[in-house]
Amino acid sequence: MLTIYCALYPEAKEIIRTFQLKKEITRAHFQVFSDEKKTIRLVLTGVGAIAAATAVAELSALFPPKETDLLLNFGTCGAEADVSVGEIFLCNKLTEESSGRTFYPDMLYRHPFGEAELYSCVSLQTKEQLERRSEERDKPGGKGSFCIQNRHVRLYDQEAAAVYQAGSYFYGPHRMLFLKAVSDHGIRENAGQPEQSAGCGVELEKEQLSMALKDAAPKVCAYLSFLRELDNAGVRENEKQRACRLQVRQEARRLGEQLHCSVVMQKELEQLLWYFRLAGVDDDTMLEELRAKGSIPARDKKEGKKILDELRGLLF
Repeated sequence: MLTIYCALYPEAKEIIRTFQLKKEITRAHFQVFSDEKKTIRLVLTGVGAIAAATAVAELSALFPPKETDLLLNFGTCGAEADVSVGEIFLCNKLTEESSGRTFYPDMLYRHPFGEAELYSCVSLQTKEQLERRSEERDKPGGKGSFCIQNRHVRLYDQEAAAVYQAGSYFYGPHRMLFLKAVSDHGIRENAGQPEQSAGCGVELEKEQLSMALKDAAPKVCAYLSFLRELDNAGVRENEKQRACRLQVRQEARRLGEQLHCSVVMQKELEQLLWYFRLAGVDDDTMLEELRAKGSIPARDKKEGKKILDELRGLLF
């Protein structure tokens, strides 16, 4: 399953519409949406690190992720003035500003977006603060950011670092992705109380947030479709592997009886047959040849051990 964590409904609205997600009745303290086949689940966390981490922990405990499951944190973010509103980035480095800790999601999946570093902040970032950050970064000896197409791209939100830290208890770093759409270049100082966005708590009018996501949403949904298919392919592969493993176990049990295997010998035989299958070795033909020679079934455990040694020698 692909589980998506968004801070606000306007960020999730197009995803819910595109994938026809319906509100799911759960024991969670957060709004949860999913499709009929339960291939996508979307969670609205609310703004802020504590809310995001709590949502990830609660939903992962209620619905423990499988090995093939993916976590994706999508939302809006603030950026410095040289980055256009509506641009989409996949984050390859997350920094929690309050602690200075950094986290590196593994970038294993193909994507059509730029990559950037993302800072998760505690407080709202004003336009003036982002301008100062940009000036400090560009000073000689200043700490630069990840360079994309000759640009230093640094993004700002509130939730990503918290999502990563909570998610790491349930997902590997290669199963977590952080996708952000730029919504603004910081709020005005002494701003009023308009709609709050997830971009580092940046306050925006609802219409302004919708405009920022208008062009980004179809690209994001297209990528989510790719991830869902990738996840489904992983599920199918796991099911195929489980079926293959069961078949090997049954074959090993029958062969073990014919070789008079002890418990230890039986386990080794099963492992050998599994290695043969993974290596593409035609073990059926090999065993038929042993049967044709009269080696199988073995007369006793001692003869069975010799055949087991012979099988091991064919692999190693």
